[in-house]
Amino acid sequence: MNNEQKLIKEIFSPIAKNPESLSLNNDAAILKEKKMVVSTDMMIEDHHFDANYDPKILAKKLLRINLSDIASMGAVPYGYLLNISIPNRNSKKWLKDFASGLKDDNKKFKIKLFGGDLCSSEKIYLSATFFGVVKNKAHLHFDIKMDSEIFVSNFLGDASLGFEIHNRKNLSKSLPKISREYLLNKFYLPEPDLKLGVSLLGIADFCTDISDGLDGELNRICSFKKLRANISLSQLPVSDHAKSALKELNLKQNDFWKYVIFNGEDYNLLFSVRKKNQLLSKFKKIKNIKKIGYFDKGRGVRFLNEENSPVKFDQHSFSHF
Repeated sequence: MNNEQKLIKEIFSPIAKNPESLSLNNDAAILKEKKMVVSTDMMIEDHHFDANYDPKILAKKLLRINLSDIASMGAVPYGYLLNISIPNRNSKKWLKDFASGLKDDNKKFKIKLFGGDLCSSEKIYLSATFFGVVKNKAHLHFDIKMDSEIFVSNFLGDASLGFEIHNRKNLSKSLPKISREYLLNKFYLPEPDLKLGVSLLGIADFCTDISDGLDGELNRICSFKKLRANISLSQLPVSDHAKSALKELNLKQNDFWKYVIFNGEDYNLLFSVRKKNQLLSKFKKIKNIKKIGYFDKGRGVRFLNEENSPVKFDQHSFSHF
């Protein structure tokens, strides 16, 4: 048994105690479920995080950004494959801390580790491939209609500001402790909207997460159906903690919206519902959602001020390239 096999047996086999993983002793897992959605995301040192990040937090975030994609499909999370490549320095301690984070969230979200791969490299590379079970149908992007109303879950900009606080220690010190901890937690540990994703089945025209920014996701959706999204700036949900941080940043109005509209890391759900949907009464009982606009004939995204006049920005949403 080589070192890689020993590490897998000691650190990861104890958290993969499900029959389908075959105890991580085989070249592949055998999954029982048939109707599934599959998604994958990766995290790379010096691009998504730095080398000093707590590995336990990294493990949880890797799982949760993938779970957000499962939520946007209206599926129930089932399990995942995991690929890790890390430097040899202090690798065993790092892996044990990382596995501790996996164990916590495996229990929290009732998910299973099925297998994966482990390797050494100069930097840390993390990747997870997730499987979610579809009960009846999943959310697709192709049911959007004219006059469908656009909604978003939770608050916008919290995680983006948490990232700003993480990088700017002077800002961190000037903020009230409760706001600082709230925003940092939104960046470090996003909460996937799994229950909402399932609740919206049969109600929403489409559903997606906004990990790459509200503007970017809306533009992508509009390009599918050649519709225009009209978004009311005054209706965008911003938390009191975010407002405190934005005040400390002393931003101009247009720069303020960078964190709310264009930056990524908000793993909230974006969706639309037709005005005449017969299930609208059921939908209105769902908490933590806010109507922010509507679709009409046209192209792209139009942001509107309180006078219903268009507002132009010279910014674009986050992109890896």
